[in-house]
Amino acid sequence: MKTRAAVNENFSGCAKFLKFNSLIVYDMKKILPFLAIAVLLTMVSSCRKERNQAATVIRNCTGTYLRVDGKDYHVCNLEKAASFGDNTAVTVTFKKIKSCNGSAQNEIVCMMAHPNEGWIEIDRIK
Repeated sequence: MKTRAAVNENFSGCAKFLKFNSLIVYDMKKILPFLAIAVLLTMVSSCRKERNQAATVIRNCTGTYLRVDGKDYHVCNLEKAASFGDNTAVTVTFKKIKSCNGSAQNEIVCMMAHPNEGWIEIDRIK
């Protein structure tokens, strides 16, 4: 049978443990709102990969392209750029895509090569 001192010693150890855990929970309650805000801001900023950019519409027999910072991007959804002529300066919002399923997929083009950075899909153009 345990003595009263041994029981008190075990109890004080449990009390110290519970006090330590309650401090952790209290600190987490203070930190949690800031952590949640940081995670939300990170998610929102990472989801927004597109932005308005200055570009030039390039048209030739190989297709329609947007030239941004000296690099040409092949336009997948041609209907968005249809009203802009060759060498027209535009402000555009677009995203890079792996493959084209838009109107440029069935476009008849010549057999010349036009080096480009891949397909893009235009969201807005003006």
